[in-house]
Amino acid sequence: MLSRLLEAHEAILTDAHDAAAKVAAQGDDGTNDLIVSEVMRTGELQVWFIAEHLVETSWAVEAPRHDRLSA
Repeated sequence: MLSRLLEAHEAILTDAHDAAAKVAAQGDDGTNDLIVSEVMRTGELQVWFIAEHLVETSWAVEAPRHDRLSA
């Protein structure tokens, strides 16, 4: 389920990037600012947050070694 949500956010970011480039080429700075600041920055944060939840990490902690005695 999270992988589908991640894909959806990535698709939104792709479309937002294309839209931002298009309106920037047309000289519409206000719309470009809105897309970049509200849609893309928020979306990038969401993509990062979701992707971090999908990363497999080991929770095992290595025990300290006591086989070396200091002289």
